[in-house]
Amino acid sequence: MSIQTLAFTAQGPEGDGFERYRQLYSIGADVDRTEGPFHARVRIRRFQRMILYERDIGGLAHSRGARRVRHDGFDHFALHLLLSGDFTGGSPGTGHRLRPGEIMVVDTVRPHWTRAERARILTVQLAREVVEVAVGSLHTAHGAILPEAAGGLLADFVTSLVRRADGLPAAAMERAASTAAELLGIGLNVALAAPMARLLSAEAALPLRRTRAEAYVDAHLCDRHLDAEAVAKGIGASRSSLYRAFADDGGLMRYIQRRRLEQLRAALRRVGEGRTVSDLAIACGFADERHCSQVFRDAFGAPPGRYRASIRANRQDHTVEGSAEAVFARWTSELY
Repeated sequence: MSIQTLAFTAQGPEGDGFERYRQLYSIGADVDRTEGPFHARVRIRRFQRMILYERDIGGLAHSRGARRVRHDGFDHFALHLLLSGDFTGGSPGTGHRLRPGEIMVVDTVRPHWTRAERARILTVQLAREVVEVAVGSLHTAHGAILPEAAGGLLADFVTSLVRRADGLPAAAMERAASTAAELLGIGLNVALAAPMARLLSAEAALPLRRTRAEAYVDAHLCDRHLDAEAVAKGIGASRSSLYRAFADDGGLMRYIQRRRLEQLRAALRRVGEGRTVSDLAIACGFADERHCSQVFRDAFGAPPGRYRASIRANRQDHTVEGSAEAVFARWTSELY
């Protein structure tokens, strides 16, 4: 079985190279020029539940603002491994300049940006479902940086995959996504795990308490009576400590609502999901369909039924081979 591949090359100020590059990426990012010289050599390979990019780019800035995040329906993870050059990125208002060998973790349901100058990058897009099966919930991993010591196994796997992709057997192609997800989990454990000695103070214990609270919320999300008191009792913590742990989210109840919305959105995108919006709303812990529809529209710009119809229409539009943009859009839609 030969691997499916797309390739793109453009450089210099002449011609329409930048515009073609911008159109290729327009399904997922706003692309702008920087002051540096533009060039782009991109090779994209499609695996089962994973897309692998080999990029040599410069003079380019990519961004996903809050409005785009709300409306384009992306819900996967992107892992950027810098091989050489200048590559910076992060959430709005923040940024980290990667060193060669470092990996940046991006959750596409959150706004973020990147800027590249003479950069060689390997980027892996992984379906959220594959990552969460291997690692669990990663709602705090957005923007995490895996130094070479933590992400080395993942980096070695990805670079080897690039070299060997064209000759891989079918079984290896099918397992590539889950292998990458498992190695991501190892890297995150190394990079983010704090020694127990650092968890003795109340403030230092907040990350651990939040992790436990998130796990409890995910396990009881369908319970419409889930609240701060139930979570505090379930994990043996005080409500005040939970308030501090979730202060950046606007409080625990705001976080619970966001998780319900994310779960509902994932269900609406899922191929073969036949339950009605009303049934899905109840399954995700909403009290009724009317309230669910209102908060979903506020969060994502369309009520659940219209959102589901839009996703299905986009998939149908991309089922026929056509331009590179259409094929790329279809591959991305099939991550979900």
